[in-house]
Amino acid sequence: MADAPVEPDLSAVASPPSGVPAAEDYGAEDYGSTERGAAERLAFFSDAVVAIAITLLAIELRVPQGDSVVELAAGFAANWNQYLTFLISFAVIARHWTLHHRVFRYVGRASTGVIWLNMGWLLLIVVTPFLTRVIEEGHLDLARFGLYALAQSLQVCVFALIVAVVAHQRAFVPGTPEHLRRRGWVLSVVTGLGFLISIPLFPLLGAWAFAVWAMIPAVLGRILAATGVVGRS
Repeated sequence: MADAPVEPDLSAVASPPSGVPAAEDYGAEDYGSTERGAAERLAFFSDAVVAIAITLLAIELRVPQGDSVVELAAGFAANWNQYLTFLISFAVIARHWTLHHRVFRYVGRASTGVIWLNMGWLLLIVVTPFLTRVIEEGHLDLARFGLYALAQSLQVCVFALIVAVVAHQRAFVPGTPEHLRRRGWVLSVVTGLGFLISIPLFPLLGAWAFAVWAMIPAVLGRILAATGVVGRS
């Protein structure tokens, strides 16, 4: 009598290897190479625009004049305000780019809405060199400081909206950290708070209000990282 056919064991095929979560566990889809490539092109384009904006900051720097060390030192001293605002704006743009980089390396698809929001974000990036000249020329008052700070706060709010839209559209690639998928907008909001809070503090602190832009995100960022709300850098 012939033996009954043996049913193949498909459990090893149906189940993912040990330690490898299924795609649905990430809350994202595995996008095709075309969509992923388009999202990467948007990131590369954004990187290029940021690089140009930083370059424009340096182009505007005045070259000190002099034939001796003393004369050169005097030239640097005469333009110290411009050099300081250059460093501040460099740090501001670098912060914006860092947030952008942390998110877009996990973006698998960029919808039309995300593209246009990203264009708005880039618009505020390229305006930063102009705003830098606004705060460096003439007397630094509340109006000049407030205009710069409001523009930066608007920029991080736009980026927080980008992150929220990407998460809502489930456009993150598999393997995206959970904190980024669920609360990736938090760091942008914290950065925006630093800019907003510095405005009413400017009459009290003067130029030291610039330090608030770094202090508040640093302190709140550490607290949020320690509590697991955001990931550690």
